[in-house]
Amino acid sequence: MNHFISIKKIQEYFSSSITSGLFNTIHDTSAVFYDFNHLFYKIELLSKAFPENTFHTTAIKANPLIKVLHEIKKIGFGSEAASEGELFIAQKAGFSNDKIVFDSPAKTHKELEYALKNDFHINADSIMELDRIAKLKESVKSKSNIGLRINPQVGYGKIKSTSLAGEYSKFGVPLKSHKQEILNCFKKYNWLTGIHLHIGSQGCEMKLLLNGIESGLKLIKEINELLKTDDREVSFIDIGGGLPISYYHNTKPPDIIDYGRKINDMLTSYDLDRLQIITEFGRYLHANSGFIVSKVEYVKHYEESNTLIIHSGADILLRECLNPNNWFHEFSIFDKAGRLKQNSETKKYHIAGPLCFANDIVARNIELPVANEGDYIVIHDTGGYTFSMWSKYVSRLFPKIIGIKNDSYELLRKREKLTNILDYWSD
Repeated sequence: MNHFISIKKIQEYFSSSITSGLFNTIHDTSAVFYDFNHLFYKIELLSKAFPENTFHTTAIKANPLIKVLHEIKKIGFGSEAASEGELFIAQKAGFSNDKIVFDSPAKTHKELEYALKNDFHINADSIMELDRIAKLKESVKSKSNIGLRINPQVGYGKIKSTSLAGEYSKFGVPLKSHKQEILNCFKKYNWLTGIHLHIGSQGCEMKLLLNGIESGLKLIKEINELLKTDDREVSFIDIGGGLPISYYHNTKPPDIIDYGRKINDMLTSYDLDRLQIITEFGRYLHANSGFIVSKVEYVKHYEESNTLIIHSGADILLRECLNPNNWFHEFSIFDKAGRLKQNSETKKYHIAGPLCFANDIVARNIELPVANEGDYIVIHDTGGYTFSMWSKYVSRLFPKIIGIKNDSYELLRKREKLTNILDYWSD
């Protein structure tokens, strides 16, 4: 399996962009490259891994680019939105209402009313939200499929900040202490037809994810037994996303085909083959499908350290800078013409961003070929949860995003202008 964009392809994409002028070496101090070919490869694997009737969505929060969402929509996938803004993006990107899943722990009355009127799929985050939906449904006609998010409380992964199924989580209804209340809700509300869970993102091993899903399936068996007298049963389980990827190019990530097979085996063992699966993958689809190129503005040599000052820092790599022990990227260095530097002489560098605070360090003590002012650092595997978390601190300009599809290049987003910054802080 080709888990990563090869360095050969990266060199081809970058040098071609320089030659064509799509990447302007004067004005573009950094840029994001997004490879649709790799996205389509990941989508193909995901589709093969799960039953044919699975409803796959992309988590908009991972990569909200409209032109990326257009391509995902064409394939037949849906979108998972976690805010009013993401609902708007999903509709403007052309997803039909029945292909939009609305998740958020803070849905307002207005947002829920809009979601019900538009027949979006809704995952309620709490019993209180279910009660709010019930009140709205007294006056709003809706065909929305509605699920309840639970916290299966199966434990934390390696990265606590991205683990959502510990004993405490801000998300969902705790299963251990509130199971009876969950059962009561399914008995009370005949429009409640599904269970939603999300164990976590990067750092959660496959076994932990499967344990969480199994807890959900056991709960569904209990709910179905309770609803027998009403001739009803749970119709779907939304398992979220969360399967880890690898940021280390010498390490294979968990196998999505194996993951899907194990989930399918569990459905069979619990006699729940009729249950529809919904997925909300984000990092799995996008992260390995992109990379950042950032100009080396200064090379600072001191007796105790060497530092490369580049134009991509905590503005675009927020988690990496604030939690360096949990996040890692591979790095390469290219010369001014976009050629990979492979000379035998190397140095260890701190790679520092452009922002005015001390933790704006992308990586420390990374061994690279000797760098010169005007070279470019490539930060691998940055197609998801990077520019979507962009920070406006010190009003840096959002970089250009270049897409590659087959052998053609496309501007997915223009580099921000100074007037855009002024508008942001004025309007």
